This record gives sequence, structure tokens and C-alpha cells, in this order.
Amino acid sequence: MKQIILYLFVFSSIAFCQEPDSLQRPAKVVFNWKTAPWYGRAMPFGIYTGQDKFRDKVAQYVEFGKSFDMLDIGVAVGRNALRPDSTLFTQLKVTMDVANFGVFANEMTIGAGVLFRPKKDALMLELSYNILAQVSRRAAVGITTGFYDFANEDFDLSRSFYGFVFRWGLQRTDAGGIMGRPRFRPSGKAKARMRRRF
Repeated sequence: MKQIILYLFVFSSIAFCQEPDSLQRPAKVVFNWKTAPWYGRAMPFGIYTGQDKFRDKVAQYVEFGKSFDMLDIGVAVGRNALRPDSTLFTQLKVTMDVANFGVFANEMTIGAGVLFRPKKDALMLELSYNILAQVSRRAAVGITTGFYDFANEDFDLSRSFYGFVFRWGLQRTDAGGIMGRPRFRPSGKAKARMRRRF
């Protein structure tokens, strides 16, 4: 009898501790370019670690793209140093919203692009992490850290950086979905097709 009471107590405790099904279910990603909201992200100041002149240690970029629930897919344009010669780069970046807790969010970014150099362009790869705080319905500020890898036939270089990051876009829920996302409104023909199915 004691075993049955203990089993019922443990089972009922587990049942009451479970989160609602809507919170457990991962957000479904819908890749619809027309309905996906725009976002912008920028790193106005990032600094590389290591020994070098200050003008060679600063990186900056601006990024624009669209949000597909927990994914941001966009293009970034920036510069790798403050020198007047060619240090521009462009990247295709995919940022995933890893976790949310209230106004705070943790993001992971993978990027690939080209660093434009006077003699020979270099492949540029990125792996970085952002910690953001949502300060308004669309604006978020935070810090970022990560790695840039540069390589071509003449050199191979990896640099770690730290910086400040800003994001302009709709806030995400704790499950990764986007708040205030524009809803799809079917046309008259689509409504008629839906009625025929049901």
C-alpha cells in the first residue's frame, strides 16, 4: 500500500510540474518571404583581442534581413579595420534565437562571406554569440563575442572579438515565435478552396 501511495504522489507531482503543451512545443518555422518581418542588426563597435594597433583592431557591420520565427537570415556589410585601404567585407548570416527569458535573449550566428583585399580577396567565416535585452517592442541592445576566420592562398588568420550589438525587429516569445507577426489573410479564392475541403 505504501508503494502505491508513493507512486501516486510522485506521478501527480510530475504531472503538475509539466509545462503547458504550447510552451513545450517548439515554434514551427514558416519560410514565407512575403509575410516574414524585416529586422536590422548592427555592431557599431567591436574590438579584436591580441597585440595590434587600435585602428587594426576595430570591426563594424550593419545587417538587414528577414525573421522566420527563431531564425534571422540576412546580409551584413562592414569593415574589418579603420584603415583607409580596402578592409570591407560582406557576409550572408544566419542567426538562431537559442533561448529567451523575459526581455533577455541569447543568439548564435553563423556567417560566410568575402573580405575584400587590394591584392586578393579572402574567405571570411564567422561564429558568434549575442546576449540581448529588449528595451522596447522592437529595439534590443546587448553584447557580442565570437570569431572571424580569414583565409586565402597566401594566409590563414583567426581573430576573436568582443563588441556591442543592436537589433531592430519584433520581439520573440519564450518559445521562439515572433510577437506581433503579421497574419496571413487568405483571399476570396483561398477561402472558397478551404470551404470545399471541409
